[in-house]
Amino acid sequence: MNVMFESGQFFVRIQNKGGYPKITIWNSRGDKIFSDIPGPDPALQFWNTVESLTDSTVTAQIREQARKALT
Repeated sequence: MNVMFESGQFFVRIQNKGGYPKITIWNSRGDKIFSDIPGPDPALQFWNTVESLTDSTVTAQIREQARKALT
């Protein structure tokens, strides 16, 4: 399952890769700024990295969409 959405100034794609979400984020200019698979129990460091590149609202939306994409 693939989920694509826009959040603030960012465009996000979440892909199901073997039961784990692969999260890719582009900025408003179309530059890929992040792409990674958080694994079965994403560490706080993973989400802190996402938030440092985007903001807390975008990070919360990505977490929610990633959870939905895997159910």
